[in-house]
Amino acid sequence: MGRPEGDGEAPPRSGRVTLKRVVDLSPGEWRTLHSFFRSRELADWNAAKPIRLPEWLFRKIMTEEEQTGERAGFGVLDETGRLIGSAELYDFRPSPPLRPTTATLGVMIGQPELWGQGYGREAVRALLGWAFTAFEPPLARVRLTTFGHNRRAQRAFAAVGFTETGRTERDERTDVHMELTRGAWENLQKG
Repeated sequence: MGRPEGDGEAPPRSGRVTLKRVVDLSPGEWRTLHSFFRSRELADWNAAKPIRLPEWLFRKIMTEEEQTGERAGFGVLDETGRLIGSAELYDFRPSPPLRPTTATLGVMIGQPELWGQGYGREAVRALLGWAFTAFEPPLARVRLTTFGHNRRAQRAFAAVGFTETGRTERDERTDVHMELTRGAWENLQKG
């Protein structure tokens, strides 16, 4: 599926952010990433529960999903090279081994003190650049879902080109669905 780093391709970058494939993370970076997924505060933003898996099993599952093509995951590094979050594409359609044209985007900045400072937006830009140019073959569409009450995320996604495609009302929340096509992204790169 997507070309792995190490074949002469520069890592995806945008602004202060560089993306590093999760399979290339150092042991210390894996510990940090694991701690983000164990955080109650971060899990609440995704209507999830903090993971309870030990780090070794978390790493094994994430690595296997990369190898099978179920996920294309990256650590988000700040301008000093410190791991501050994750960005990923998953739920590829059609499913592997077929060549996907669409994927779902997920992004998380794991350091609350960095929220609202543009790191998430830069990580999304870097991931989109990779998805629409370096991924083989380049994706035609990237979609995502966020919560209706998370207006900060909706503004950040709209700022990089995503448009709302609909809403799903649930008993306890509203899900906002957004997407960006490669054509729309390419037009934004020209402007």
